[in-house]
Amino acid sequence: MNLPLLQEYEFRRDQADGNPELPAVLRPTVNLRPYQLRALSKMFSVDGVAKSGIVVLPCGAGKTLLGIAACVRIGRRALVLTTTAVAVDQWRRQFQLFTTLPPDDVYVLTADQKRPIEDAERRACVVVSTYSMLGFAGRRSGDTEFLLQQLQELEWGTLVVDEVQVMPARTFRTVATTIKAHCCLGLTATLVREDNLIYDLHWLIGPKLYEANWQQLQDDGFLARVRCVEVWCEMSAAFFAEYLQAVDGVDVPGSMRATLQRALWTCNPNKLKACEYLIRFHEQRGDKTIVFSDNIFILKEFAKKLGRYYICGSVDMRERMQILSEFQESSACNTIFLSKVGDNAIDLPVANVIIQISAHYGSRRQEAQRLGRILRPKPNSNSASRYNAFFYSLVSRDTQEMFHANRRQQFLVEQGYNYQVLRDRSVERMDDKNLVYASQEVQLQLLKQVLESVHRGETDEADEVEDAAMQATGTGRATGAGAVAASAPAASASAAGPGGGAREDDSKVASASSGVVREQALSLASLSGGLDGSYTVTAAFPRKRLKVSNSMD
Repeated sequence: MNLPLLQEYEFRRDQADGNPELPAVLRPTVNLRPYQLRALSKMFSVDGVAKSGIVVLPCGAGKTLLGIAACVRIGRRALVLTTTAVAVDQWRRQFQLFTTLPPDDVYVLTADQKRPIEDAERRACVVVSTYSMLGFAGRRSGDTEFLLQQLQELEWGTLVVDEVQVMPARTFRTVATTIKAHCCLGLTATLVREDNLIYDLHWLIGPKLYEANWQQLQDDGFLARVRCVEVWCEMSAAFFAEYLQAVDGVDVPGSMRATLQRALWTCNPNKLKACEYLIRFHEQRGDKTIVFSDNIFILKEFAKKLGRYYICGSVDMRERMQILSEFQESSACNTIFLSKVGDNAIDLPVANVIIQISAHYGSRRQEAQRLGRILRPKPNSNSASRYNAFFYSLVSRDTQEMFHANRRQQFLVEQGYNYQVLRDRSVERMDDKNLVYASQEVQLQLLKQVLESVHRGETDEADEVEDAAMQATGTGRATGAGAVAASAPAASASAAGPGGGAREDDSKVASASSGVVREQALSLASLSGGLDGSYTVTAAFPRKRLKVSNSMD
């Protein structure tokens, strides 16, 4: 019939002994925002009845609080599924912060924490776990097997599915049928997948109940005002020669060509120089910066060179939490490097700058999730600028990465965001002899390391299904090159960035099936608040229009 499955739960009439009432309400200090109330009104359109379905809110818009409010409104046992152990801990803390539920009634089920539910048949509680814990089909320890049997035998009032777009994955979809839940609530910011399995959510969870408008929430002050910038970086001569050989050469095995090409455009020294320049620039402004890279070799190598912490899937969770805490609270830690494990469910309200040097091909979901790390509203915004958060995507020119970058941007363009393209002379001004990869000798050494890492298979983290959540995460500390507290080398450019007004017209409009990416030739100062002038190409009017305003530096 091609119609979504509509499931309703009359929780007020549920008097079954096997589903006791949850002794919790929202604290009096909790105030739901208007759009959260609208979403809940769609779910509880009939008094005493809860509809199953999906709510789509931007990252940073309060999906966790919305899910908690739904759980206490239904007032029965609740099971929350999320993507990582970090997210599990965040949900646990949020339940304790926003509700009157006793801490002992919030259970956590992860690889490190396995506390059985006491008096399970008669106890109303909340359990927070990961998709991997419930969806894994292999052999388990005795304790884990017992806990999973408890979850499958109990009756649940609410099943909250965080990052619901991962639920259709083959490993995880069985959870929806093995858990006996009366009401299912799916939460996500990006209801997209690179396959057609997203439509399976109609019967796994239910229809879409509510979707908020990203730009409207930004205009209302509920989201940060983000400037999205695509920085085009020329390939260095040595790296480009290797790239062309990987594309056309017969000496490179076919199975290794794509991996080698990707490693070369990711580790392009000109891209790394632009990244380091942006890190210095924003650290001077007092900003908190996250550098994203799917390539684990350059993530670790670059972090060590700059003396910054990095987070990937290879170290324990305790150190991960220490690094995130220091990034949140310490003025000595203003930049951290994250792999793909940081794409989902990591709450860093202080972060206001993203620099992306490597991504998962053309993944629209990943682009939006990474932007979401800086969407939390910023309390101390610069009144002289329209923007208080910045998203930089660094792309190597004349490579396949430009095609993937165009595809990644499609979802955000549909949400009303525009990408300004920074290139040529503006990028050349980011060059500095004091940068780590400035010298030819260091670049050639990097090229040798990149080629060796590809042959050893060390470029990327262990392959995971594109839309599946990360099973376990960890961190590492940059050592040898300097501790996290070590200050970045003094930047030669001032905090205002390179000067200059509008550049000569060398724009090329990058088109997508869903719209046209806006391109502007800007100075770095204008990108961070001092707009001197720019050429703008819009989707509706493909002609150039000169927009001039007074400098705000």
